Amino acid sequence: MSKRVLVFGTFDGLHPGHVFFLRKAKSKGDELVVGVARDTHVVALKDKRPHMTERKRLEAIKKQSCVNEAVLCDEELGEFEILQEVLPDLIVLGHDQKELEDALIAWMAQSDQYIPMNRIKKL
Repeated sequence: MSKRVLVFGTFDGLHPGHVFFLRKAKSKGDELVVGVARDTHVVALKDKRPHMTERKRLEAIKKQSCVNEAVLCDEELGEFEILQEVLPDLIVLGHDQKELEDALIAWMAQSDQYIPMNRIKKL
């Protein structure tokens, strides 16, 4: 039985830190699925527009050899329908994703579902 890992991110201008994060996340399972943030989420959370559109960021992630699948995140922040679509066995978070971790914990408590989470530390 394979282990499906899910990560989230903006990935605006893919850099070595992103590649490290993706590879490290993939090492935690057999299949890596990446949820790419919507442009509207980037504006809401980071108070700036991304340099690349969500579609271009999605295509860049899909080209990474360690990525099995990449999808755009939910239209609405905090809905996490992506979790029911992807059915991950593990969610891997980056060192700077504390707000996302809190939102996922709140969603899990409300939905009575539990998905283990793991954090990748900064280099």
